Amino acid sequence: MAPAPRRPAASADDAAGAKRQRVDAAGGGARAEVNAYAGFRVPHDGFQLERVRVGDVTPESFFARFVATRTPVVLEGVIPDAAFTAPDKWSNAYLAETAGDARLAVERRAGTHEKFGRGIEVPMRFRELLALIAGGDELHYLTTQDVEADEHDGRPELMAPFVARLQHDFPLQPALLGHLVPQNINIWMGNNRDGSSSGLHHDYHDNLYILLRGKKRFRLYSPADAQCMYTRGTLLRVHANGRINYEGEETTADGADPLAEAAALAAAEKDDAERELALAEHALASAGGDDPAAQARLAAAESRLDRAMLALLRVEREDDANESEPEDGEFGAFHFDEDEDSDDSEREGEGEQDDESAGARSDADDADDAETPERSDGKRLVDKTVKDPVNFSRIDTFMLRDAASKEALLREFPRFADATAAFCELGVGDMLYLPASWFHEVESFGGGAANGGHLALNYWYHPPDACESFETPYASPFWPRDWAQRLKQRAEQRAAEDDAT
Repeated sequence: MAPAPRRPAASADDAAGAKRQRVDAAGGGARAEVNAYAGFRVPHDGFQLERVRVGDVTPESFFARFVATRTPVVLEGVIPDAAFTAPDKWSNAYLAETAGDARLAVERRAGTHEKFGRGIEVPMRFRELLALIAGGDELHYLTTQDVEADEHDGRPELMAPFVARLQHDFPLQPALLGHLVPQNINIWMGNNRDGSSSGLHHDYHDNLYILLRGKKRFRLYSPADAQCMYTRGTLLRVHANGRINYEGEETTADGADPLAEAAALAAAEKDDAERELALAEHALASAGGDDPAAQARLAAAESRLDRAMLALLRVEREDDANESEPEDGEFGAFHFDEDEDSDDSEREGEGEQDDESAGARSDADDADDAETPERSDGKRLVDKTVKDPVNFSRIDTFMLRDAASKEALLREFPRFADATAAFCELGVGDMLYLPASWFHEVESFGGGAANGGHLALNYWYHPPDACESFETPYASPFWPRDWAQRLKQRAEQRAAEDDAT
């Protein structure tokens, strides 16, 4: 499959320009960061994203044309999976019947001209929100919700409890996205006749955004323009696949906390080595104890286990030396470190999300996230709320609408003049694939009615960093292993529930 395009060799003038850019970036939310982004760049201002019929791509061709090259695209038509029945079923009446009593934290803005992402969160049940939207209310908006942590290993659930009530209406892993590993699944809902804005921001994961009601308009900038976006956080690095890091939350290109990933992989290798040692001992015993091949296998297995134990000890010592977070005993083996890269940071505010997960990988947590709330039933929630998310831009694009305000905007944020914007519009039944860390502002439209407003389902995926391979899009086995473990655990839980009934 085609890898992400490489930049041509830089000339001396190019190098000098790049140096000036780094020096210029040394203030206003950026410093001498490194931008290694190697994916698709917007070719000219006002560029319209390509539109492709979903029936004209296969998972393999979709990966090669868009995922590997980090190219956003509008897909005409929804995911073709047989399990995707939401478009036909998700009327307000059905949603109320299926999940209406679920408790939510809904954003309420002060007025219809305020952007979402700046309001307050108010508690209500899902059916109350549905009634508000049907009545024409334009002040409330459903964005990402807190997820529960697994009681056994602390791993964040794939979706919030109210979304889980509807999970029989959509697949966990749509076939179109091939071997990408899902990070989170969300539902977005609101009502705005004249359009509401999310604010300019980026998310930390690849996004498959499926519009079920209403209309959406997107303004987009590639990660190549990260230095021009004047983010609230201080840019540290842009990886080749676009994944952005901020000061204080360095990750690998696929969003892993490097130390946490090393610990998880070392633990997995130790487990594998122990299994191999047990098999080697059994083979030697079966051979009567004097078979040279069995003896050699046993010696190799013992050596492998020794190396694995030493590697695990090194990681644990490094973890102890650098530890500034709560111990595993408080959060479980899978610390949800997600949010400064966070789903709140990724709230569609439509700003969405952030990493999280698995056991260990994390898109670093917000420093203010000090306590972990519990539900009335005792289950721990993973709080994704982040104050002043680092991944939001300080630029108000509304000021681009007339010459005088645009001039004032560019005086305050001069590098923004060098950014190149792309645009697209989604209607009902369209999808947007947006690679990780593409900056975007979303305008949402949808009038109140029995089944009015705007409604969307989205999947976030850990961003791939091995874009040469459809079969293995991650350089590390961490996320694929974690996904396999998650599916195994779900199957075991369902089997236990079936046995109980």
